[in-house]
Amino acid sequence: MAASPVVVQLAVAFVVLQAALGTNRQIVTGNPAAGSFLSVPTTVKRYENDTVLLPCYHNAPYRYVRWSRDDLLLVDSRYPDLRTPPRMRLWPNGSLEVTEVQTDDTGDYTCEIMTDGGKASQHHAIEVQFQATAAIYPEDPIDIRVGQILEAVCQVTGMPQPYVKWMMQNENATAPFENERKLNVLIEDRTFSGPLQCTATNGVGEPASAAVEVIVNFVPEIEVKSPTVHTRIGETGLLECLVTAHPAASIHWFHHGLPVVYDRRIVKLDTLVTKHQYYTVQRHQLAIRSLRDADLGQYECKAGNRVGIAGAQLELTGRPMVASFKPAAEMSSPTRHNFIWQTESHSPLIEYKLKFRRVPSGNVTPGRRTLPQQFAWKELIIPSDGSYGPLHSSGYTLEGLQPTSVYEVIVLSRNRYGWSDPSNILRFATGGEVEIEPGSEADTSSSSSVQTTETLEYSEPGDGDGGLITDNMIPTDGFDYSMGWGNGHSVGGAIGMSPVAVSCLGLFVAFAIVEFFVGIKHLGDL
Repeated sequence: MAASPVVVQLAVAFVVLQAALGTNRQIVTGNPAAGSFLSVPTTVKRYENDTVLLPCYHNAPYRYVRWSRDDLLLVDSRYPDLRTPPRMRLWPNGSLEVTEVQTDDTGDYTCEIMTDGGKASQHHAIEVQFQATAAIYPEDPIDIRVGQILEAVCQVTGMPQPYVKWMMQNENATAPFENERKLNVLIEDRTFSGPLQCTATNGVGEPASAAVEVIVNFVPEIEVKSPTVHTRIGETGLLECLVTAHPAASIHWFHHGLPVVYDRRIVKLDTLVTKHQYYTVQRHQLAIRSLRDADLGQYECKAGNRVGIAGAQLELTGRPMVASFKPAAEMSSPTRHNFIWQTESHSPLIEYKLKFRRVPSGNVTPGRRTLPQQFAWKELIIPSDGSYGPLHSSGYTLEGLQPTSVYEVIVLSRNRYGWSDPSNILRFATGGEVEIEPGSEADTSSSSSVQTTETLEYSEPGDGDGGLITDNMIPTDGFDYSMGWGNGHSVGGAIGMSPVAVSCLGLFVAFAIVEFFVGIKHLGDL
C-alpha cells in the first residue's frame, strides 16, 4: 500500500530535523542530561608516519559514537558496513586511532556520542608537522634598472607556519624584509646586483632556501684618476678614463665639444680590465703623439649604454703643475716668515703669484663677505729666474708681520700656457706673546721662535677679495700698515725679486730720505 503524500512529507521533515540536530549541536561537556566527558579537547602535534589516538571517553554508556573531520563523516558505530578511511580505526571506548599520519590528516576532528541523556560532542585537532619548503617567483634571473621596484614572491609550505627571511647581497637591504612573503624593494644602485634569497624556517628539519639572480642595469660610471694631464709640445699626451657599466658601454672622445677624429697620430685604445658577472670594467685611453698647440685643451670621455650616458672632463695642458711648499732652512721671526716652494713645468716659468692674508683672531676660516679689507687676500707677483725644468724651486720672505698672528699663504706659477692651479693653503703662526686658553695642555709662555704651520685646501676667492700687487709696494687701501714684506732672495738658484724691482725700491728709499731731510730743513727755516 503506497504511503500518502502527507506521510512522506512528514518523514522527510523528520529526517532533515534529525540531521540538523545531529550535526550542528554545540560542544556539550558536563551536561546534566547527556552526562560529561572524561576526556578533554586537545590538539595533537605529530610528525609524519606517527600514530595518533584521539580520545572520546564518556562517563555514561553510549548508544553510538561517530567521528567527523571538517564536517566530513569518517566513522559511525551504527553502520558497521560503512567503509572506514584507510589508516583509521574506531576503538570500543569511542576513541579514534589514525596510523602513519600524513600532511592531509591535518584538520579539526569531532567526536559525537548519543547517551540515554542526549547527545554530547567534543572537538580535537591533529597537526602533522613537516619540514618547510620555499620557492621564489619569478624563477628566471631578474633584469632591472636602478630606480625601479624589485618585486618577488617567496612561496612556502610547512607546519608549523614557516618564518620567512629575505637576503640580498646588499647587507642594508636585509633588515626590512623579515617574515614577508612578498618583497618590494627600491633598487638604489648597482650594489643590489647578486643573489636574492628567501629562507623558510619552522623548526622541523633544516631551513629551506630558494634563490634567484638579480642583475642591475645602470648608467656607466666613469673614474678619472688624473683630470689634468700636464705635458709639453712634441711629446705624447695620454688621457685615460675607467668605465664601469652593465650592459657594457661604448666610449667616445670629444675635444672642445667636437668628436675626436682618429688617425695614425691620434689613437683610441680600449682594454678590458674586469668582466664580472654583474658588470664590466674597461680602461679607455686616448693617445696623442707629437703634440701640437691645437691638441691642448678640454677633453670629454663619454660612455653610453641602453640605460643612459655619462661623461667626465679631462684637460690636456702645458700649464705648470700645482706647487707645494717645502720647509725653509732659514729661521723665521715674529715679524717675518720664509717660504720655499717647488713646482714642475715642462716649459720655462715666467712668474709666480704669492697670495696671503692675516686670519682674524678667533676665526681661522673667515668668510669673504664678513672680512674687513685688512684681512682680505693680497697678491704679490714674483718674477721667475727663467730656468728650464722640469723642476723649479723658488722662495720669498714676507716681512712686517704681526706677532702672535695667524696667516695663510698660497702660491701659483705661470708659463706660456697660463697659470697653474693654486697650491694648498699654508697656514702659519708668528711668534711672540701667545695667550693659551685655561685648561689647555700647553703652558702660557712667550717665545720669539714659536712657529706652527699646516696646509689646507684652497678655494678660489670671489671678486673683491684682494688686489694685485705688482711692484712689491705696501698698499694704501686699508691694509694693516705694520705689515710689510722684505726683499726677495735667491733660494736654490731661484731669485725672489728681479734686479729691476730692487733698483726701483732703492730709488724709492733714496727719494724718501731726501724728502725727509728737506722737510727738516724747512722746519728749521720756519
